[in-house]
Amino acid sequence: MQVNKILDVYCHHLENTISKARALGIVRKLRVLGKHDVREVAKHIDAYVKGSSKSAGTINRELGVLQAALRYSFKRGVIDFLPIIQKLPSPPPRSQFLDEGGIKSLLSEIKNAELLKFVKIALMTGQRKTAILTLRWEQIDFNTNLIDFNDPTAPLSHRMKGRGIVPMSSALREFLSGFRQDSGRVFEVKFIDRHWRTIRKKFKITPHILRHTVATQLAQKSVPMQQIAKILGHKNTLITEKVYAKYSPEFCRDAVKHLSV
Repeated sequence: MQVNKILDVYCHHLENTISKARALGIVRKLRVLGKHDVREVAKHIDAYVKGSSKSAGTINRELGVLQAALRYSFKRGVIDFLPIIQKLPSPPPRSQFLDEGGIKSLLSEIKNAELLKFVKIALMTGQRKTAILTLRWEQIDFNTNLIDFNDPTAPLSHRMKGRGIVPMSSALREFLSGFRQDSGRVFEVKFIDRHWRTIRKKFKITPHILRHTVATQLAQKSVPMQQIAKILGHKNTLITEKVYAKYSPEFCRDAVKHLSV
């Protein structure tokens, strides 16, 4: 059976998943492997990797979708053979973030009101792009001073990545209070990609770097990893510590006191 058939089966499954848009985009790229037989596809992965100019992380995401498609068909008896898809070594966690000067430069560059709203909320909450852009006013409680970015009304909400429940700082509360709150959603737009292009060209960052910036700044100010994890929506502190613990002034300080020659 050709890989294209497996991808077709998986596309049908993706129609009912939260990652539909992104995964379908990757499936289109994987079609270059579609003519190969499932039992032979592993032999062509090396050529697929060498023919790509993308980062190791991006290639691994694409191969992960291929792996998921094969596993989906295998579990349902569509194929009786599950090939091993060899991924590239995992890249190190991202370390890019903005310092105070970078944040000021970024804010001064933004001319679009909705984009400025997004950036300010991102820098004062540390949430992912989708969680911010889909935020509704009913998720913001001015009485308890909390924003719950988890949206139980969203389709397949139980399968979403963890989102934080974030206390509002006085600055964030004042900022949000300046907007009309009778429109349902906090944002008038669903996408910011077009407005972000100018930012990407000048600052070489993605919206997700704002999340890294928040977590890094909190670590630099010695905020406990458990609190940072809660804000980011991490289920535990493992990933938080792996990526951000090294930025804390307290990182391994007690240990190195015992190292001298």
